Amino acid sequence: MENYNPTRVVLSGFDFNEISSYISLSEKTLLVISETLLNLRPDIPSFFPEDTFLYSTSGSNPDLHTIDKITFPESCSQVVGIGGGSKLDTAKALFSKLISRNSISLERLVENPHLLDPFKSVRAQYKLVLVPTTFGSSSEITRWGTLWDFKKMKKFSVDNDILYADTALIDPGLSLSAPKEITAFTGLDVLSHALESLWNKKRNFITINYALNSIRICVESLPRLLKKLDSLEYREAMSKACLLAGYAFSQTRTSAAHALSYPLTLFHDIPHGFACSITLGPIFDYNIAKSQTGLIEVLDIFQNRYGNKNSSFHDCYKLFLEDCEVFSKLSEYGVKQADIPRLVDNAFHPDRFNNMLYELSLEQVKDIYHSVL
Repeated sequence: MENYNPTRVVLSGFDFNEISSYISLSEKTLLVISETLLNLRPDIPSFFPEDTFLYSTSGSNPDLHTIDKITFPESCSQVVGIGGGSKLDTAKALFSKLISRNSISLERLVENPHLLDPFKSVRAQYKLVLVPTTFGSSSEITRWGTLWDFKKMKKFSVDNDILYADTALIDPGLSLSAPKEITAFTGLDVLSHALESLWNKKRNFITINYALNSIRICVESLPRLLKKLDSLEYREAMSKACLLAGYAFSQTRTSAAHALSYPLTLFHDIPHGFACSITLGPIFDYNIAKSQTGLIEVLDIFQNRYGNKNSSFHDCYKLFLEDCEVFSKLSEYGVKQADIPRLVDNAFHPDRFNNMLYELSLEQVKDIYHSVL
């Protein structure tokens, strides 16, 4: 068993005028920031060094070719990412370009993450600080960043120990401006990360404990938050759930539910948080039939709130989704039965399926898609 996470985490109320406590004001800085946040807080850049290079971005699912074309001063020595998971992933991608002195294209890097290994000797000369404004991705405490190639219609990652942030600044209040849909989908992403770590070959007693605590908080807090979006109490709870899930899956990585989500996002533009959570019910029931470790506790959590001792997880989970006021079927996103063969053909992602404790066949993958159609 091995657990490793070097990121310093600061979870508290935070104001950007305090950023100098966590970054060097004498170092040339690359600031990656959500365009939405920048419009709400145009003063944020004023708290950074005067010669900071600013890159503001909107939307989700960052395209690796777009990011690869971004130019910035090579004299930068620290990167600060502020925003949702996609913005933090973008910051990590740019950090990988910075630390490698722009000598490796992202297209090559996602195919061979070890190309960054020779630069580990200079990692201490650079600084990466990540400030999430939503809960969900846990990118602030993982060693990878998700990128998408819309030419090849594939999902990739930049992935190396170099990409662990030096510091993660987590202020639940920064998520208060997130609308209901984003709050729901990022919350479901948290739950998905926690559950995916439980049916994972790399799970251990530490990750199981993190995951179970994250799941308890999600089930208790996410539906209530979605009915009271301005509740800082529930946003704090979900930030803690996100942190716990991040500590779990930063060690195990994700598995089948995420693999099945990628074609849903690529071909049907389904938001990631929903896409990676819609199949959790049938995947859970498949796994608990083979091993109850960690899962019997989860089943009990859901049965106590959404069913009884005879209820399947899938049935309880559908009620949980209804309580969160989100769709519980793919057809509600326009997915049709005729789409399933293409989804199955594009769902197999070896890095994800190989993490499963118990192998899924393509026929079982098809059945999973059908069960949530």
